[in-house]
Amino acid sequence: MGTEVCRRLAAQGCRVEIFGEEPSPAFRSRYCHRRLIAPPWREGLRLVSVLQSTVEDGHYDEIYLSDEQLLERIAPLLDSHPSWHALLLPTKRSLKVTFSKNDTIRLAMNAGVPVPRTIVPGSEREAIAFARELGFPLVVKGEKGQSARNVRIVRAEPELKSAFHEMVRREAAYQGRPAVQEFVDGASYLVGGLFNQGRPLRVCAHRKVFTYPPSGGVTVKGVTEWHAELLDAAYEVFAALTYTGLGSADFMRDRRTGEFKFLEINPRIWATIGMAHYAGVDLFTPYRALVKGMPVEADLSFRRGVEYHWLSGELRLIAKRPLRLFGLLIDLLRPQSRFDFQWSDPGPFLRSSTDLRSWFARGPAA
Repeated sequence: MGTEVCRRLAAQGCRVEIFGEEPSPAFRSRYCHRRLIAPPWREGLRLVSVLQSTVEDGHYDEIYLSDEQLLERIAPLLDSHPSWHALLLPTKRSLKVTFSKNDTIRLAMNAGVPVPRTIVPGSEREAIAFARELGFPLVVKGEKGQSARNVRIVRAEPELKSAFHEMVRREAAYQGRPAVQEFVDGASYLVGGLFNQGRPLRVCAHRKVFTYPPSGGVTVKGVTEWHAELLDAAYEVFAALTYTGLGSADFMRDRRTGEFKFLEINPRIWATIGMAHYAGVDLFTPYRALVKGMPVEADLSFRRGVEYHWLSGELRLIAKRPLRLFGLLIDLLRPQSRFDFQWSDPGPFLRSSTDLRSWFARGPAA
């Protein structure tokens, strides 16, 4: 995420500084003007303190965030110094809703947006009773978590108990409440854009052709598509939040009904934000204007049929599904295919490749 934002901002004449942990691939970009080494993410209090000092001392013109766990940690600080105004965000009340997948499902449902049938059970017994009513497969998902880390697809009742208790354990630190949700069979979609007080200003939507993990997660290969029902549903959710800033929403298209069902909101830049550039969408110039308090006219057009690949993710997917290699080789020759890899800026990919070699050595299940 950081690499794509860094490239786009540098192309607009900005000097980009990146705050992240030492292995960050974005640090290897030729467009990264300065590396700001963060303490390990697990050192929460120290991490927040260092970031707060960095923002106060830097007086940045614009700030972008790629991690919602970090956003939740710094939320109480956002009114503490004028420099934080360079980070566009919804109100604290709306932001709190986005931190809970359970709350965002309720918000979407109240806004009239289709959602999968969902319950937040108070006990294992209640989870089993609801599962029997829903039928299998179904989804057990945590209240928090990025990139499907806290999502498990359960295909039979014997798996439900272990999946439910795993989510309870994973969320014990912040007292999260796992949900049991209807499994929606169909294609996954992401709608990302820039919003101001719930009004869309820029948007780019894509279908997730392949993801990593394969059962659902970050887009490895996506193709931009325009569906009025999908975009209208996304706009309703962002309007209900009076959302300001960059953010994305995930949907599933129910194969049986054709409905686009809302899954979750991501109050940050998203992994395939680079796709917007190839689809003709400039997210950053209007963002900069909003930070300065300038008016921005809405332009919701984007090119359809643009294919975009996260190459490091493709390699991870190939480790799981080796036959995907042949599809990737074909895609490399297709003129409409675009990749996060750039020959003029190979450093981030080389950094990711180093991580991948360790990952392959451990095995994809590690």
